[in-house]
Parts: sequence; structure tokens; C-alpha cells
Amino acid sequence: MIDAIAQIFGVVISAIYQYIPNFGMAIIIMTVMVKLVTFPLNNKQIQSAKRMQVLQPEMKKIQQKYKDDKEKQNQAMSEFMRENNMNPMAGCLPLLVQFPILIGIFRLLREADLFLDMSVINPFLFQKAELIDLLAVPDVSMENFLSNVSIYYIFPLIAGATTYLYSQMSMSTDSSQKMLLYMMPIMITVFSFSFPVGLVIYWIMNNVFSIGQHKLIVHLDAIKEKEKVSAKAESAELKSSGEKETKEKEAPKDKVAEKKDKADKAAKPREKKGKGKK
Repeated sequence: MIDAIAQIFGVVISAIYQYIPNFGMAIIIMTVMVKLVTFPLNNKQIQSAKRMQVLQPEMKKIQQKYKDDKEKQNQAMSEFMRENNMNPMAGCLPLLVQFPILIGIFRLLREADLFLDMSVINPFLFQKAELIDLLAVPDVSMENFLSNVSIYYIFPLIAGATTYLYSQMSMSTDSSQKMLLYMMPIMITVFSFSFPVGLVIYWIMNNVFSIGQHKLIVHLDAIKEKEKVSAKAESAELKSSGEKETKEKEAPKDKVAEKKDKADKAAKPREKKGKGKK
């Protein structure tokens, strides 16, 4: 299966390279394509994370209420999630999809000769200077720490930083997830030192696009929320003005009725006096 995924990405990169003969740009464009395909799943993850953040205070109350009884706490939490249509797995699904993609790209770049025509493809990010081989794995030995190879150390650090930024945006403020907020970037940074640079660039760009998608969805949701609030305000204003107009229309009728009542009251004594004279 992994070889099949690597083969598919090999075909995609080869096709892109024909039109844009830069291996780094081909990887970035492929990242955009993957993000477009997985957009609905990532959207669900973002919406799920947002919902978790909104409902976090209620969840903390449940945890505090049943802090001495874990079984009741789990039951109450499950019931709360069911009532609010929350699916804990919704946030994990994009990660499960990304995992075979990452393994496939790792296989593609680690065994590039099997899946790509390297006689045609130049593996360097800056081709004329032959700088930054995207198939290379950073050498973390002390001998190379201060040599030219150290430029490759930048990419794992950027991968860790972008992972932290995205995790900070997408994770809830629950104390149980704070550990993941720091562990994930550290793990990604450490693992990236054993990955080909091209794969690390894929991960960096994936994080950058995920951050952009998250900000876009939050912005669109904020616009929708503003529209709802303004629609409610307009509805309330129209209702208020309608009631005012109704009162204004009814006011003359009330005045006419009041005058009529006064006239009737004034006429009654006259009628009595007339009967008395007779």
C-alpha cells in the first residue's frame, strides 16, 4: 500500500516538474493539492476543535462535579458529548489520513530512484548553486554541526515551530492537552532530523496551509455570527417599529372612543332633565 501511495505521488511530482522544473516547488504544489483533497476533513477538525473550546467550561464543571468518581465522570462526559453532537474522533481523522501520506512521501524521497526519473529531476532546491539537496537527511553528528551541512538544521526547527503554532490554534485549553501542545512539536523536530529535507518541507507547508485554513474558517464564522446578530437586531427593530406604528394607529381610535364616551355621559343628564320637565 505504501509503495502504491509513493508511486502516485511520484507520478504527480513528475507531472508538475515537467511544467515547473524545480523539485522544491513541485513538492509545495503537491502539498497544496493534498490540502485541497483533505479540506473537508480538516474543516471538520477545525470545527470540532472550536466546539470543544466553547464547551470546555461545561466539561470542566462535569469533571469537578464527579472528580471523586471516575466512572460517573466518564458516563456524564459521554452523555454530554452525545447531547451536544460531539465526536472525539473528528479531530483525529485528518491525522489518520495524513499518516499514510507522510509514509508514502517518506518512501518516495528515501527511494527516489524507484519512483522518479532522477536523470531528469534535479533534487536541489537551488539548482544553479546546487544548494539544499531535498533527498538528503541532515547529518546531526558533532563533526558537521558547524559545517555547511548545518543549514539543513533550519528545516526541522521550522517544522517544530509551525507544528507548535498550529497546535496552539487548534487544541483546546484543557490542562490534559497542554502536554501534547509541547510534546508534538518536540517529537516532530526530533523526527525531522531523520527525514529527507523534502518531506520536512512538505510538513512545514502543510502546517502553514493548515494555519491559513484555520484563520480563514474562523474569520468566515465570525462574519456569519455578525450577520446573525445584525439580523436579530434588525428583526427586533422592525418588531419594535411595528408595535409603535400599531399603537400610533390605535391612538386616534382610542381618542375618538374617549370623546364619544364623554359625549354620551354629557347627554345622559340632559335626557334626565328633559324627562323631568315632562
